[in-house]
Amino acid sequence: TRTLQAVDVVLRHVAAEHEGGRLAKLSPEDLHAYLRQQAVGLIQIDGLSLFDAHGEPLAISWLQPRAGTSIAQLQGFAMVRDDASIDLAVSEVIRSPRDGQWMFPLARRLHTPGGAFAGLIGARVRIEYFEDFYRNVRLERGTKVTLVHTNGTLVARFPPSEAAFGQRLQLFDTMLAAAAAGRDGPVRNVSSVEGGESLASMQMVADYPLAVIVSRDVAVALAPWRDQALGTAGRTVALAALAGFFLLLLTRKLERLQAAQATLRIVKDRFALAVAGSDDGIWDWDQKTNQVFASARARELYGLPPGPEVQPKDVWFADVQVHPDDADERNAATQAHMNGDTPLYEGEYRVRHADGVYRWIRVRGLCVRDATGRPLRMAGSVSDINARKQAEEAQRESEQRYQLAVAGVNQGVWDWDLASDVLFLSARAQELFGHEAEEAPRPRREWMAHWTHHPDDRLRVRKALADYLQGRAKTFEVEYRMLHPSGDWRWYHDRGIAVRDANGRAYRMAGSIEDITNRKHAEAERDRLEAQLRQTQRLEAMGTLAGGVAHDFNNILAAILGYGEMVQKEAGDNTALRRHIDAAMSAGMRAKALVERILAFSRSGMGEQVPVHVQSVVSEVLEVVAGSLPSGIRIEQTLAAGNAGVMGDPTQLHQVVMNLCANAVQAIKGEGTVTVSVDTVELNSMHVVTTCTLPGGPYVRLCVGDTGSGIDPNVIDRIFDPFFTTKEVGVGTGLGLSLAHGIVADLGGGINVENRPGAGAVFTVYVPWQCSVATPEKVDEAVIVGSGETILLVDDEEALVRLGEEMVAELGYDAVGLSSSKEALELFRAEPERFDVVLSDEAMPGLTGSELTIEIRKIRPNIPVVLMSGYVTPALSARAQDAGVVDVLAKPLVSREIARSLANALRR
Repeated sequence: TRTLQAVDVVLRHVAAEHEGGRLAKLSPEDLHAYLRQQAVGLIQIDGLSLFDAHGEPLAISWLQPRAGTSIAQLQGFAMVRDDASIDLAVSEVIRSPRDGQWMFPLARRLHTPGGAFAGLIGARVRIEYFEDFYRNVRLERGTKVTLVHTNGTLVARFPPSEAAFGQRLQLFDTMLAAAAAGRDGPVRNVSSVEGGESLASMQMVADYPLAVIVSRDVAVALAPWRDQALGTAGRTVALAALAGFFLLLLTRKLERLQAAQATLRIVKDRFALAVAGSDDGIWDWDQKTNQVFASARARELYGLPPGPEVQPKDVWFADVQVHPDDADERNAATQAHMNGDTPLYEGEYRVRHADGVYRWIRVRGLCVRDATGRPLRMAGSVSDINARKQAEEAQRESEQRYQLAVAGVNQGVWDWDLASDVLFLSARAQELFGHEAEEAPRPRREWMAHWTHHPDDRLRVRKALADYLQGRAKTFEVEYRMLHPSGDWRWYHDRGIAVRDANGRAYRMAGSIEDITNRKHAEAERDRLEAQLRQTQRLEAMGTLAGGVAHDFNNILAAILGYGEMVQKEAGDNTALRRHIDAAMSAGMRAKALVERILAFSRSGMGEQVPVHVQSVVSEVLEVVAGSLPSGIRIEQTLAAGNAGVMGDPTQLHQVVMNLCANAVQAIKGEGTVTVSVDTVELNSMHVVTTCTLPGGPYVRLCVGDTGSGIDPNVIDRIFDPFFTTKEVGVGTGLGLSLAHGIVADLGGGINVENRPGAGAVFTVYVPWQCSVATPEKVDEAVIVGSGETILLVDDEEALVRLGEEMVAELGYDAVGLSSSKEALELFRAEPERFDVVLSDEAMPGLTGSELTIEIRKIRPNIPVVLMSGYVTPALSARAQDAGVVDVLAKPLVSREIARSLANALRR
């Protein structure tokens, strides 16, 4: 019974896992591994197999199912399928068509949640196991043990008889008839297997449709009596008269002895069957003789080889190797029972087997005492619980892995019973929501009373839950914000899965909750950085474009402004021609300023960092702005920065002030006032402005305000974006504020915007006060003319060569102009002493201006060279300085700049 019960326990467990829906989630490979794990330690079976309602195999632990393998045609399967009252089925012995092994199936019925037939979980019980078991009992000669199905077919037998497997056993019918007639003793019968007469006794196996029959040949059983009877007969013949009376007495005594032996044999057989059926070992410790009896099964469970069943106590305890961690507990339990402190002796511990592996056993015992309470003997049983311990350990490890996994992902767990509306929140889930761990299962409305969802997320969470519960969504997964007790809105990621009944209605739901606030902040920061990167890439692309356009455009402007300047000098004052020329020159200068602004914005035109007197730059800009103010607009200025200076480019600071003032003037429609002030200020701590956060320290502060209409609140966040403008077409480029912001940021400062809708705006610029600079003196520089020196003029634009020759000639020089740098080099090589200065463009085909300089100075090292370029960069300045260039001029040029540069070159 214990042999089959051990298998049935596993079958019940697998059936429960199936009905709980957990096996349906496993892949075929995982299901196969699962069955193999469940069959570990069950040596009485080949393995476990799982079949669906059609008899098709889902998984078989000892082999991989092949196509076409089905048990639907088996009578046992059909019986269980059609009869709902059968939960456990034991089939008659059959021979496997796949490997030819004899076995008998033991199976349990599987149910769907609605109670319908869902298939079978079965075990293939090994016939050899019972044959070996009966063999190890060491039966006396002529004794046979037979395991019979209640349908009368033979299941197992020792000695084995393969031909009789599955055949109907006539002896079983005879035994049933005898039991029905009230004859409980042994039955005399002629064997249908080997023939011959035998005495047989039968015992039904509790809870299973099986019976055990023990039989013994009559000739063997009665042989001792016959031998003794023949001896007695001989002596009786010799002593006939004297022994007649004693013979009668002896005969009666032999009859009683035979009856006693039969009874003893039956009791012994019953005891042996009970022990064998329980799969337990038996032990007995005699306190008087200090001898220990251990059955063969007990020795096997204790990890000992076959040997004498009776041994001295010291030898027995020396042979049994208990795990060091369990030895003290075992000794303490034994001594406590021997002392009478415990009613029973029982314990679970590990013993070492011959293969070096420790296996779990359970030992139970009871002490028998004399009248004084002194122990006389202690006997009990030992059971194999290794499979159970492994299962418990596997479950414990699984639970630990689950706990570690949940702790590792920093998630909380929730479980919602929809019928009772009770919600369980794990301690971690409550902690994530900012609450101390309380009683976890509570009505959901009580939990909801503690929660405040973000208004923008509340409907989305409800919709996600409703869609999932009503089957419109396959999963429930949502991200939302909730008000944390700290006062912050924190982000959470909630996911769950529902358990549904046969109608698809959810009755339970469970899932996990995770705080993703840091991830959300990281995503926002990543988006910001990506936007900043795209902005930088756009600026770099624009800078590359600006550099290319600037060179060609400045060449065009050079011709326009150069010839315009020459015509302007010849035109009479107050004439229509002079007005027209002045207008053209003004447009050309605006175009020049636009190119300079684009170059400055692209960061390609960064100048050398020098001390700059800020108040002088502001004063100079205000003079320019005041000269072009529309009627009705006036400027109020307060200049109180003194000698405060910054390290920067004066031109760029000039552009910052000019752009802010131009925006202020353009913001006023009609009459109004532009206020400009510059002073110094000390920031004692971190100071937040519109564009950044400034550290404490001394700053130069520039304020530019207007009395216009202010900035539309809908666009104020974009006013520093490149090419964004609210002005009409043709009024602005959208680069002014972006350019100012870039220059101020490079100087380590920031800009604050104070918007007053309907009343104007104030832009306040903070740049670090880094030095003190004396107020620069205004010098009215006179134009220096030449004395007939020869200038080698080189430019790839033919129009600029002709213009340059005329401008240089007007300045008192003799100009030789060429449009090819290679021709210019050949001319200089032919007459190196003819020329006093070389004036060359930088960007030319063949040889650039820098390369031409290097070649010319190889011929005449001390010749001064002046370069011109429509796109002056720091890289060009450094390259020109390495080549020995005296000065680099930015196109378009005016005659005053050329005159000053040539004069400086000649003085060197």
